[in-house]
Amino acid sequence: MEQTRSNIDIHDWDARASEALANAKKLPLGSKRAEAIKKAGQLRVAADMKDLLMTKESAEQRKAAAV
Repeated sequence: MEQTRSNIDIHDWDARASEALANAKKLPLGSKRAEAIKKAGQLRVAADMKDLLMTKESAEQRKAAAV
């Protein structure tokens, strides 16, 4: 099922990155496509960083609750 803006949680960065890449790949070859793929890659890195930071934050909260 193809995701659309209406059924993707705006805070779901992973889904937004995947959607951006899928849309970029639909563009014809050229500079606009290359730029769109580059931006989709940047969004993927941001999504991965957010996931990593949230995982660390959750671990710290669990550790604090155990004390």
